[in-house]
Amino acid sequence: MSNPFEFFELTPSLAIDAKLLRSKFLEIQRNSHPDFGGESSTDSELANTYFEVLKTPDKRIQVLLEMYSDISLNNNLLPADFLMEMMELNDVIDESKNGDKNATEQANSDLNAIKSELDNELSLHIKKWESGELSVSTVGDWSELIVWYQKMKYWSRLRKNLDGINEI
Repeated sequence: MSNPFEFFELTPSLAIDAKLLRSKFLEIQRNSHPDFGGESSTDSELANTYFEVLKTPDKRIQVLLEMYSDISLNNNLLPADFLMEMMELNDVIDESKNGDKNATEQANSDLNAIKSELDNELSLHIKKWESGELSVSTVGDWSELIVWYQKMKYWSRLRKNLDGINEI
């Protein structure tokens, strides 16, 4: 994947101005989509793909980490206590799949609480970005954001598992 920020002429950032992103997306679609008389279906397709990436926080952060961090996203940085909590939650989800309504309620409650914590953590990372404490030039300081990203991926897999969505 090339640089979706560059494609939309946006400064790489954890926080995106959603209105500006949408405006740039629509402009590219008006100028390139065959249905609007444009001649570049490639730009239209890239605009669709990159728009989805940039409007979704975890995908946007994945792109930033891949572009600027020197730490592989595949290196597990998750704390052992988080992993144990996720294993226990996965067991509750398994019980839920076997028809235990209490387990379903517990799993939903736990997932909602984890998501709330992750949202709060993301807000703190965005504040660090906006204050300049975290930026593309502070490459070595991305480990906390990588941990957030890895937790978010874990949460997403468990949410999908509970919801009965099978990942390919």
